[in-house]
Amino acid sequence: MVSPNHPLVQLLALIDQVWKPMSSTKQGRGAPKTYDEKMIFKIYLVSICKKQFSRRGLWCYLQANPTIVAACGLPKVPYRRTLDRRVAEIAPHGEEQIRALGLVLSLEYVTDSRTSASDGSVFEAKGPLWHKSDKETGRIPEGLSGLDQDADWIYSPYHEWVYGYKAHVSTTVTTATVRIVLDATVTGSSCESHILTERVEHLSEIVQTLLLDAGYDDGKLIERCEQCGIEALVPLSKAIGVSTSQERRERAAYLQSEVGKARYRQRGTSIEPFFGTIKELFGLNPLPIQGTIKVSAYILLAFYAWNLIVLYNFVNDRPLGQVKSVLDTL
Repeated sequence: MVSPNHPLVQLLALIDQVWKPMSSTKQGRGAPKTYDEKMIFKIYLVSICKKQFSRRGLWCYLQANPTIVAACGLPKVPYRRTLDRRVAEIAPHGEEQIRALGLVLSLEYVTDSRTSASDGSVFEAKGPLWHKSDKETGRIPEGLSGLDQDADWIYSPYHEWVYGYKAHVSTTVTTATVRIVLDATVTGSSCESHILTERVEHLSEIVQTLLLDAGYDDGKLIERCEQCGIEALVPLSKAIGVSTSQERRERAAYLQSEVGKARYRQRGTSIEPFFGTIKELFGLNPLPIQGTIKVSAYILLAFYAWNLIVLYNFVNDRPLGQVKSVLDTL
């Protein structure tokens, strides 16, 4: 049984200080919910921090730890079927809470989000591979059990073709402090530039520059960034030719200048190792759960938990980047 001053109890208390009520939350017909959205979110934060991915394992942990139940604000431990049903709320909550907590960390100068970066990372699905030709026709080979049918084939420059899900993430890149997640979502094989075009408006007004790789060399995205007051530094995806526009020529020339190189160097290769750290710390490589709803929930919870532990370190005057040491105590 955990004590009242346990780090996990303190993390759950921090959620109360930074929680942003969902903008689209409406009370439906019938009796009010026994467990509100924040209670359910806290339960699943416990799940990702403790790596209790099964419904039964999470329920048993809560039953054995009334201190954690109280820290979640729960009147009692929910039934296992309730936990399974309410997990569908986590992904939309996770996206909004990541943005809210990222803004808090920026405003408190825990991080400098004026220069940030966006990228995608593939998370390998749990279970056997569903070959692309079979998936396209909806054919499941005889004897292929335990298949995650929601996963997709996604190409990664680092891992080539992977059967799984893709996280689209915007983070700070400053080398002076720890990396913070500013925005995140989870999809199948959706195009990275298209997803960011739809989400760039979610970034806070503090963000002035986005450092992107050549996969984001999309005119609509760059135009959308300009509309939102954000400068997008993106290398050209194709070599300059006779038909290359003047705008693209000037962008390529700037990125080859000493100033452009120095600015873009902040991106470096640091964002991909960050994804690797998240996967390792929270046991997400390969994914321990299946299905879009659960996978999206747990990946987003991992990014939120990272931010929350950075905040915990900040308020306790600990080194900001010591996330693993906190998780090890949980």
